Amino acid sequence: MRESDPNLDSPIAAGVKHLKPIKQPAKLTSDNASLVALSSVHRPSLPERPASARPLPHPSDACGAASDLLAAGVAGLDQEVSERSVLRERILTWLQKNVPNSRLQHILRVEQMSAELAKRHQVDVAQAALAGLTHDLAKFFKPQRLLQMAQAEGLTLDPVELANPHLLHAAVGAIVARDEFGIGDDAVLDAIRHHTLGCPGMSALSCIVFLADSLEPGRGDSLELEALRRLSQQDLHHAVWQTCDESLRHLLARSQQIHPRMVLTRNWALALTDKKPFDKKLPVSRTP
Repeated sequence: MRESDPNLDSPIAAGVKHLKPIKQPAKLTSDNASLVALSSVHRPSLPERPASARPLPHPSDACGAASDLLAAGVAGLDQEVSERSVLRERILTWLQKNVPNSRLQHILRVEQMSAELAKRHQVDVAQAALAGLTHDLAKFFKPQRLLQMAQAEGLTLDPVELANPHLLHAAVGAIVARDEFGIGDDAVLDAIRHHTLGCPGMSALSCIVFLADSLEPGRGDSLELEALRRLSQQDLHHAVWQTCDESLRHLLARSQQIHPRMVLTRNWALALTDKKPFDKKLPVSRTP
């Protein structure tokens, strides 16, 4: 089921004007804007004055100081949101030139689902959206380029990766995100790096992008996928375990090689769940 949908990769690329707009998950809501504003402002300390020389504060002075703090914080938030918007446009313009339209639409759906899962599980929404948007940067690099970039980075390559270099697009995608777009957030880079095979001990953010890549709506509407989507809303580790199982069944049925990290990821996620059986035959309804 992972990386196995030929409809995602038609050879026709589209311009940015054809991209479907999505909600802007990276923006902070008004509910937490004031908290960030107050915590992000740092004023220089002044020399202490003798108690006898200090006038008693007037109530209006406190209100004015709070207003100044809030105004400065809001300005900082506006700049942060603006920078995120500019970065997103840069990434979209780059993707337009480097992936076909079908894959671009998949990427946008992963961005959207990553943001929604992050909100559901109290994970940073901006990080999730950025990782979702950048997870497939290297998806269409040629095998030799993937191998060369991975080796230049000093990565230890598994024999399965040497035989199937496309598996390296996740690790190489993190390199592109760092070097091409200046993304230095280790949590985001790890989520890009682990979105295909997972990794034992990976963060909730990495789990979210791993799941969004497999379960975004464009992957289909089978009972198994619908049930996994519902499960991802409730328990990230349980959903990772079951998603790995579905992927392993798919690979085994086609006599394809299995990367050992997928098995390790599956076992790690399984150990963190209550091991309740997963009944994929039960009918489920699509989440609105």
